[in-house]
Amino acid sequence: MEIEFQRFIKKEEEGQYLSVNFQVPEHVESMEISYFYDKDENIVDFGIAGESGEFIGWSGSNRSCIQISPKNSSSGFVCVPVRPGQWQVLLGAYKICSQGVQVDCKVKFYMKSLRVFKGDTHIHSCASDGNMTAEELKLLAEKEGLDYLILTDHNNYAQNLRLPAEGKVTLIPGVEWTTYKGHAGMLGKERAFWNFISNSKEETEAIFRQAKEREALIVLNHPFCPYCGWKWGMDSLPWDLIEVWNGALMPQANEKCLKWWDEQLNQGQKIAVTGGSDFHSLEPGRMPAMPCTCIFAESAEAGELLRGLKKGHSFITLSPQGPLLKVPTDEILPGDTVKAGTWLEMEFTGLKEGDNLLMIQNGSTEKIVCEGQTQTIKRKMEKKGYFRVEIRRRMFGGKEESLVFVSNPWYIE
Repeated sequence: MEIEFQRFIKKEEEGQYLSVNFQVPEHVESMEISYFYDKDENIVDFGIAGESGEFIGWSGSNRSCIQISPKNSSSGFVCVPVRPGQWQVLLGAYKICSQGVQVDCKVKFYMKSLRVFKGDTHIHSCASDGNMTAEELKLLAEKEGLDYLILTDHNNYAQNLRLPAEGKVTLIPGVEWTTYKGHAGMLGKERAFWNFISNSKEETEAIFRQAKEREALIVLNHPFCPYCGWKWGMDSLPWDLIEVWNGALMPQANEKCLKWWDEQLNQGQKIAVTGGSDFHSLEPGRMPAMPCTCIFAESAEAGELLRGLKKGHSFITLSPQGPLLKVPTDEILPGDTVKAGTWLEMEFTGLKEGDNLLMIQNGSTEKIVCEGQTQTIKRKMEKKGYFRVEIRRRMFGGKEESLVFVSNPWYIE
């Protein structure tokens, strides 16, 4: 989508700063703004102001095209969400010829579109017990082809105050609230609580209330870990998600969490899940996004990713390479509630021959043995309850099957 507009600058306006309004529509992810004029006898500087009137950036006259986006604005221009409303092109009439000059402006809008964003919801830096800076983690994530990282250092928040904003990877602030009775990720806020220390259930409840008041997304991390599992109780605290797959745990602990989660779904609970690498340092078999949480969203803005995570519009997979889920009917995503009789269509890619695709509905399992790299499934949701998918694979020639994919549920009413 493009718009074009002009501003004629008269000779008597030389030495003034001028503004030209233009309208940004809804659902824009980024935009490219160009301006053209006769440069033989004129010098016109150039800048941008946002929908609130806030100054975004200024380039002088040495450029004719700039980008504005939440992560990759042109140098000298702030990385900001492209919000709808009235923006301004700022023109500096430094030198204008006697007959005046016309400045032609063109804005190209790149619209948001629903797609999958790959990342890690549980990762540590040297701000706690990791060995890499946030900048190094971001570079590593970029090399892996990730779209986002949620930084969750133990109890600390100082690193969140200076996260690098620019680049291809969205860094989202967070913290892993860490006590001797369990860990919880509190995501999306620079500082989720005032003080992490709790020696009682009442103090824990107060910390959780404070995190919710600050609109942090709360994840109970590795709740069935034999060493630092969740011992504060599941019922009285306000949490949003369960970390059902933790990359640092032995499979038995993750399987125990999967079993508990499925029992809750079978009792009518609606519980969204996530997975995290719990990455601290590079080791054999340890990388960010192993497992990888893939979120359906319209852009990589932190707010949209967190909303998708909370709604369960996501799936967890072994690595950024998959297996991956495509949902041809974009209106029906994992985490959504549909009416009985609705058809669900799913396409799985990145499979290996012999993978077992398990379709789990209300505690019952249907197994399909995969014969190729791609498998399309279409099922009519006739029974009320829930429906979810797992994929299991024999790894490294072993006899035991390992989890390589788990979706959030679709709920049927």
